[in-house]
Amino acid sequence: MDAIRRAGYADVAWLVGSNPERTQVRAAALRVPHATTDPEEVFRDPHVDVVHVCTPNDSHVDLAERALLEGKHVVVEKPLALNLTDAGRLQSLAAERGLHGAVAFTYRGYPMVREAQRMVGDGAIGSLRLLHGAYLQDWLSTEMDYNWRLEPAAGDSRAVADIGSHWFNTAEYISGDRITAVCADFATFIPVRQRPAEASVAFAESTGERVPVEIGSEDAATILVRFASGARGAMVLSQVSPGHRNAFTLELAGSRASLAWAQEVPERLWIGTREDERTLVRPLAPPPPAGVPSLPAGHPEGWAEAMRDLMRSFYEAMASGIEAGAAELPYPSLADGVRAVALVEAVVESARTGGWVTIQ
Repeated sequence: MDAIRRAGYADVAWLVGSNPERTQVRAAALRVPHATTDPEEVFRDPHVDVVHVCTPNDSHVDLAERALLEGKHVVVEKPLALNLTDAGRLQSLAAERGLHGAVAFTYRGYPMVREAQRMVGDGAIGSLRLLHGAYLQDWLSTEMDYNWRLEPAAGDSRAVADIGSHWFNTAEYISGDRITAVCADFATFIPVRQRPAEASVAFAESTGERVPVEIGSEDAATILVRFASGARGAMVLSQVSPGHRNAFTLELAGSRASLAWAQEVPERLWIGTREDERTLVRPLAPPPPAGVPSLPAGHPEGWAEAMRDLMRSFYEAMASGIEAGAAELPYPSLADGVRAVALVEAVVESARTGGWVTIQ
């Protein structure tokens, strides 16, 4: 909501929630004029141009589909859908209606991620050889930690769909390469957790009944990847690594140089060659592909600004008349969302069978 307002193109007209009283209180606190528990009120409102779907995974398709059918553009949280068929259906519907659709791959909004993408595209690292990294969190690291993502609403994957999809999307975006096959291993280290008596929030400890974790709710994953160029890669995912709040890291090793970025120090890029190494800091005036930061250099841009810049790119595309079906769009599109679902499905299949799986 803050990102939409700060992007400068739209006002927030409605807030939709599941609890009437809580939704009204939240809307008043956020100064949103209308609140409801019935999304149909939003879909029917002729003044609404865009609907943001920020709900549990199993409701993404139904809500986004209803919005598209009413002629609304959409922004959908990842994963776009729980299976590739439904994801493709949303993409096709948006294309048929000529409507814009974005998926909230926030890390694409960081200025230095866009700078890394530009540098790789300009040949700064040479031909890609290795791409590796991790996404480590600790918010589910004890049996007292609980969240709706541990339940069937999350789908057949938890950690990979939740944070692995971000890593995959950012890796392909920066490298310009496509993952063609994966080999994955899943682990559930906490098979029984405390479920709260009432609905849980995103990050909270609970003291309710002890319940077994649903099948498919992996705590961690290790994944090998192969790229279309012949490059190789590896990723470690975990939501049970104490001390790691949101440690998203990515390194590319090419024939000329290596390039590394870490989300928790997002304004820096590390460059290494045989001769030396150096750290690039976000400059005062980065070139256009590097992003659209509004803060002067030395005033750190973080996750909130990355989301703002992602929304700015999305809304600016509509305001400037860019067609929804354009070959290249300045934001992560529904096609990116479909791609992420295909990758998650392949990873889940690989973990189940214990072998390499080719991406559809």
